[in-house]
Amino acid sequence: MDYFSGSHLNAKIGILAILFCLLFAGCKEKEESLSIAYDLVLDLEKETTSFQGQFVANDPLVYHWKKNPGRQTSLPTKRKWQNTQITFNTDKELFINHSLDAIYFPPNTSYEFEIKEGQYTFEAYYGLLKGNPNQKNSEGELAIEVDGIVLEKRDCKDQMVESWNRLSKPLKISKRIKLIWKSNSDHLFLGRPLLLKTNAETKYNVIFIVLDSARKDFFQTYGFPYPITPNMDAFAKESVVFENPFSNGNWTKPSMMSFFHSEYSSNLGLGNSWFTTKPYQRVVYYGKPRYNLANIMRKNSYVSQTIMNNVFFLDYTTVGVDLGFHDSFQVGMDILDTEVLTNQAIQFVEQNKEKSFFLHFNLNTPHASYSPPPEHMKAVRELIPSQEFYRFESPVQRYMGELHYTDREVNRLFSKLKELGLYEKSLIILTGDHGELFSPHHDYSYHFIMQTRFGHGETHYDEEINVPYFIKLPNDLVPKKRFIPGQVSLLSILPTVLGLLGIKQDIYDFKGINFSECILNDEPCPKENTIYTEGRMSESMRTASYKYIRRYPGFTTVRRTVAGEPHFMMEELYDLVKDPEEKTNLVPIDESHPLLVKARSEFLDSRFLNRNRIKIKIPACEDDACKDRVIVNVLGSIYQYESSADVKFLSSSAKNLQMEIVTKKNPIDITIETVNPEFETRIQCYRNGRFWNYRTGRWGIEGLNLPSTIPKEFILSDATPLGWESSHLPWVYNDGSFSGGAESSSQQEMGKEVKKILSTWGYIHE
Repeated sequence: MDYFSGSHLNAKIGILAILFCLLFAGCKEKEESLSIAYDLVLDLEKETTSFQGQFVANDPLVYHWKKNPGRQTSLPTKRKWQNTQITFNTDKELFINHSLDAIYFPPNTSYEFEIKEGQYTFEAYYGLLKGNPNQKNSEGELAIEVDGIVLEKRDCKDQMVESWNRLSKPLKISKRIKLIWKSNSDHLFLGRPLLLKTNAETKYNVIFIVLDSARKDFFQTYGFPYPITPNMDAFAKESVVFENPFSNGNWTKPSMMSFFHSEYSSNLGLGNSWFTTKPYQRVVYYGKPRYNLANIMRKNSYVSQTIMNNVFFLDYTTVGVDLGFHDSFQVGMDILDTEVLTNQAIQFVEQNKEKSFFLHFNLNTPHASYSPPPEHMKAVRELIPSQEFYRFESPVQRYMGELHYTDREVNRLFSKLKELGLYEKSLIILTGDHGELFSPHHDYSYHFIMQTRFGHGETHYDEEINVPYFIKLPNDLVPKKRFIPGQVSLLSILPTVLGLLGIKQDIYDFKGINFSECILNDEPCPKENTIYTEGRMSESMRTASYKYIRRYPGFTTVRRTVAGEPHFMMEELYDLVKDPEEKTNLVPIDESHPLLVKARSEFLDSRFLNRNRIKIKIPACEDDACKDRVIVNVLGSIYQYESSADVKFLSSSAKNLQMEIVTKKNPIDITIETVNPEFETRIQCYRNGRFWNYRTGRWGIEGLNLPSTIPKEFILSDATPLGWESSHLPWVYNDGSFSGGAESSSQQEMGKEVKKILSTWGYIHE
């Protein structure tokens, strides 16, 4: 036998190469993962998808109010409930609401999808609701048909309603899959229906950890002298650390919405003031394409879940909106929620360890009421010397106990990831949504919706918005720098994560900075010179040298306690170079003070927020001078106002503005920006003490022909109305520049015809 023949020589070389690889190079077989080939909820939109059965445009199950039409599909109205975000209360003691983006099956219905030939794993969760809530027993059969052959059946007789049942089935599909539901009366929801396919290109998993009310300055990473967060500080040593990060909201809703979208919450139409999301805010939010971390990851074939104790991602609550997660798991029971949430996160990574996944894990600790388990208070007490421990007030001591408890729970997830071999393959982000106010010097409030001290949401001091921010890269992505200097906002999370994953983002218009290039390459990091933060009827701008805080009209009186004396404080200005702890408010100072002039000018020039604008035109006086008075009531509340001439603003509140004007030979323009995208407005005009009629909207209908409160359809005009400049009567309109209402060219031409008709009817007098 010729041992040196070509075939034997090649075999020997191959064996030697494998041995060398195993012994010295640490190589291993190329790993494969499952990724989404078909997201069947999103595929409802496809023309190739067909359905059979009776579907209605109205809510088919009114008694079960924990649902809404799916927001990630653009189905026509008569089909909108085919995609339903449906929530089941799966644990009534812990108030667990488990919501899935689902396909809805009324009795005796089916859907058929066109699929490319291949080997897949079908995975979904199915759950039932009774057509009649008083009906005792459930019944029905779910079948999966592939290319005309039924391959799987699930008998749902006597199945518990409002519970999710997992279904996973390998399928070889040539062309089509059909999902069939047969029942006399019961309704089926197929949640998160996916066709998964083996992918040789392994994607990094993404885990986004948010700690509610986590202050940066209680982490050793940022200089705290005692190791009350040892596991997260160890995590920081493996991560890229942002040295001075700030949230863009001083409470959860505006902060979370801003960093998920890389856009300010108010610019999304969601506001910054109240928990509820009003119908007009939903119209604005859903009226435009909204790109956020959840739906972008989903569209890039990641299986996604949010695990949390808040309802800001659940649409049906009238508080939140649907960001596009496949799966939302919410625990409503405070204090007991933390370990339940961690257990669910661990279950998620175990069940999805072979898939590419995106997990948002949001703990409600260390949020007030600061109720850590006793063993964590004991641990903190042992970590901090007595003489130092008792320098902290009791709520702060308990806050530190909560942080220690939070640290343990986060580490439970880290440990499971390491056990499963996922830790080194995952991109992990850890931050806080806002801080917490402890300083008695900063205990100001307007309305005390929440406790200000040992709480948040009322002020804009650093202790309330300065948060931790770490990003741990997968092992095969090596950062060129471990510390990102300078102030940074959480708007950067979305573009930076996409950049690190190599997901194109040039089609998106993000406000935040993408730091991925400077993390991965040896180049300077971009600077974020100004950081804008919004709160309840207030806002702030932070630079490296000063902070400027402004309260909206009508919310300019504050007090230190609920019973305290109110005092006027519309603005605050702090010199951060001389006064880094923000103890000395420089306002009131001389209006010409250079720092105040600079702060006001830079704030106005930055135009952080988009607003609807009410425009008012006061015609020129036919005499030498006229004394005019204008009273405006704005349903959407007043954000700010300005005029083209010297207007005396006699009084202003949240919704009312009264002006006195001496008008001469030139007309005067007044602009009022509104807080909320509501249009209804009242206006009264007087010239030289006599009532003065006015015109409104795109057609210039006279006010005497309208209700006292001008409705949207009569005040909206996205362009300057015809006749605006030459009118002899005052004219008011809302430009809808933020919330929308733009006309096409054909609509503008039609508007001219409508104006002529209204003139002949006597509604408009030239």
